[in-house]
Amino acid sequence: MKFYGAIVVLLALAVFGQSSFAEQVSYRDYKVYSINVDSAEKHTILKRWQDVKGVDFWDRAGYRVMIHPSLQAAFERFLSMNSFTYERIIEDVEATIEAERKYDQEYRRRKAASGRATVDFEHFWTNAEINDYLDELAQTFPSLVSVETIGTSHEGRPIKSITISTNNGVAGSKPVVFVDGGIHAREWAGVMSVVYLIHELVEHSSSYADMLNKDWVIIPVANPDGYEFSHTNNRMWRKNRFPATILCTGIDLNRNWDYMWAFSSNACSDSYAGESAFSELETQALNRVMQRYGSNIALYLAVHTYGDMILYPYGYAWPFVPVANQAGHIALGVQARDAVTAVGGPQYIVGNSAEILYTANGCSDDYAAGVIGAQYAYTLELTGGGSNGFDLPASQIQAVATQTFQIYRTMANNS
Repeated sequence: MKFYGAIVVLLALAVFGQSSFAEQVSYRDYKVYSINVDSAEKHTILKRWQDVKGVDFWDRAGYRVMIHPSLQAAFERFLSMNSFTYERIIEDVEATIEAERKYDQEYRRRKAASGRATVDFEHFWTNAEINDYLDELAQTFPSLVSVETIGTSHEGRPIKSITISTNNGVAGSKPVVFVDGGIHAREWAGVMSVVYLIHELVEHSSSYADMLNKDWVIIPVANPDGYEFSHTNNRMWRKNRFPATILCTGIDLNRNWDYMWAFSSNACSDSYAGESAFSELETQALNRVMQRYGSNIALYLAVHTYGDMILYPYGYAWPFVPVANQAGHIALGVQARDAVTAVGGPQYIVGNSAEILYTANGCSDDYAAGVIGAQYAYTLELTGGGSNGFDLPASQIQAVATQTFQIYRTMANNS
């Protein structure tokens, strides 16, 4: 396949003098705290820090928080004064990022030197590598795969979807499974789990006749500008790259959907929802494809990291408003959880996002259920590999992707 040769060229460029990390934002001496939050009151108290510059809540529950060095003493005093128990699980975030970069550079050097041109899950793929792979699959498996550019990002990058269907790569004659990954840029492990899903369904299609009883529409990188930026400039970048104000860049694409969307005034926040629902080119593109299949979407999966959670709608209100077939969502989520643990994966929590975590407006799973009419809709918060969070070691990609595949398979076969 041409893609494999393209990888070798890209790897060689990476080895011989291309410094793609020259402008990387440094997280030297940033620390990550794991905090025990044992009541709703404490959860509310902790959230006071959510929009403070230099504070980054790493998971949806907000119990693992990255803190700028200048705020660490004050943050620890706050925790002690409010009787939080905590531990520092990462002493220097930059050290973990440097280890990730070093591994990737060494991997690419070995690969270029060996001349091997095979797809593997030993490193985090770039946006270009993913797009090349999708295009090559469409050329090689035309009776199963079609690829289209569903839109263009703010910086002009293509947003690509792949359709996998035994009907010559055309979806719609069967119930549809709609999957998107990478809507939050830094969540690389989620992107790789989606690429692994594509790889298995296409290149090993004979092993998955059960899953191909449905059509699959997959967008592996829903936020290509942000994903690229997280590789080249800021490993912890979450939003897209739209200039929200003169001083602040980016919209949280998972707050920008037109279902119970809510205005937020802090444009510098990592969860800034934009000036209006569907203001962003990326969410507009995904919505056009979702509208195409409508209520024929049997299963919608938004793939995120991290937190070991399988979450169902609705998340916009507390007390939470349950999705119409709540019992079915719970039962299917439990089946998926059990399938992961059966292959040695972590024990996922199954529940409503507002109940388990907190309320959030304008999210894609709420939109899929409340507007599109998908029969089942979930947000998957995949495992972060212990304390690593978004910096899942590349050595664990294969294991996490294999475990997560059991979620996809179980949910597709039972929805």
